[in-house]
Amino acid sequence: MFRQVLYYAAILLFPVLLCLNVWQSYRFQQVEEKLVQLQEQQIDLLERNKRTLAALAVYSSPSRVGALVNESMDLKKVDSSDVIHITRPGK
Repeated sequence: MFRQVLYYAAILLFPVLLCLNVWQSYRFQQVEEKLVQLQEQQIDLLERNKRTLAALAVYSSPSRVGALVNESMDLKKVDSSDVIHITRPGK
């Protein structure tokens, strides 16, 4: 009797384990696709960040700021004796 139960359990267990193996492979495939997608997104974001930093460096360069000031505003150089420096105590 025990042998028959063990025999039928083994027969039933084989397809169940096979289905679990297929399901795990399917899940692994999905996770792998998601990982590739996230890696591509990360590369894209890093490239956009590099381009943004390069553009910011161009926009904030002293020569460009000086040219904008000279062209668009009526600003004049201030004498260094007119400048007041304020410092906090302890710094």
